[in-house]
Parts: sequence; C-alpha cells; structure tokens
Amino acid sequence: MKPRAFSNPITRIAATWLLGIAVLVAAGIAVRGETAAMPSDKATPLGTAAQVRIDKPTVAVPLDTSPAAERLGQALAAPSSHLAPKLALGGITVAHPPGVLFNVYLATAGPHPQRQYVGTLSFFGVEGDGPVTLPARNFNVAGPLRALQGTGASLAGLQVIFEATDGTSGSTVAKAAPLFNSKAGLKVGSVRLEVEEKR
Repeated sequence: MKPRAFSNPITRIAATWLLGIAVLVAAGIAVRGETAAMPSDKATPLGTAAQVRIDKPTVAVPLDTSPAAERLGQALAAPSSHLAPKLALGGITVAHPPGVLFNVYLATAGPHPQRQYVGTLSFFGVEGDGPVTLPARNFNVAGPLRALQGTGASLAGLQVIFEATDGTSGSTVAKAAPLFNSKAGLKVGSVRLEVEEKR
C-alpha cells in the first residue's frame, strides 16, 4: 500500500506538527531511559575513582574509603534489607574488541592484600572499530566486603582490581595476557563504591 499523500495545506501542516511531537516524545523517553542508569539520590558514595584506563592485563584502582569508614561499618552491620553496599561501574567505553574478559575484585591495600571476586566484565557484541558504550554495571558487594572484613584487614583503603581472563575455569593472567588487545581503548568512566538505602 502506498502512503497517502496530503494535498490539503492545512492537513500537511497538522501532519508535520504531529510528527514533531512524536519525535520529541520519543527523545524524552530515551533521555529518561539514560537517567535511570545514573546513581540513585539515596546512594552515599564511600569511595570513587574516575576515567580509569584499562590498558594492561591487570589494573588496580585505589579507593580512599577512610573518610567513610564509619558509614561502611554501618552498612556491613545492618540487615541486608536496609542498606545495600554496591560497586557501580559507569561510562564503560571500548573502541576495539579487547580479546579477553575482565574479572573484577575488591581488595584491601597493604603488604598482604586480600581480595574477593565481585563479577566479570564481558564484551559480547563488540566488533570492528569505533567507540562503543557498554551498559553500566552494578554489583552487590555486601558478601565480598564482609569476607574482607573477616580477614582482619582494614577496609579504610580498598582497591578495585580489573584482571584479564580468557573465561575458562583454569584461566590465569599469564594465559590471558597474550590475548589482550592493549589498544582496545577500554575505559571505565566512573568507579563508585556506595551504599544505597532500601525502602
């Protein structure tokens, strides 16, 4: 069926006006969708870092959590139904396929650091050249933080560690390193350890 042509000038103006409204409404929906991925107003930051370049098989990002040590202690002591500590990674961009996945860990600082697995960043669907923005990732870290606390190590200085993996159970950094494309342009725009109040 051919689209119907509008011969009446008034009808053409009305059709153009309605099309403009439809475009604006669609744009508004898209903006609202992006805003939903922003940090919640109820979230209290405990430690942050910005513009992290992952250009090596292992990258450690320090988070100074000492000013928020009391708040972190409250979050870990509170029932999980009230306070939820999480690690939020936003603004993740990549220009080329990295060739590997990246495991994410929370670790203590100091001479004998302890670490706990948090999650894995994958790059499924990243192909060819050109910048790609990946969805924000939020990890519940109540368990990993309590495990670190149980080692007796201080939580005043924490690190987020990104470590290359080939995705297999026996993977090591040594095995994954030759597969890693260091020119992939992988960046994490924001790293936030935060506590969000549940209601």
